[in-house]
Amino acid sequence: MNRLEFVEFWAKYVREHSDKDWSKQQNVLLNSMNTKISLKDYLKLKK
Repeated sequence: MNRLEFVEFWAKYVREHSDKDWSKQQNVLLNSMNTKISLKDYLKLKK
């Protein structure tokens, strides 16, 4: 997959999935990481 295809894939994905879906996926991703980040720091990054 080249860069343009990658961007188009994620743009389509964002349009087709709700914020609720994204939140669930972010939660799974963050929980799978071995790094520790505080809620305060996470919310800073998210802004």
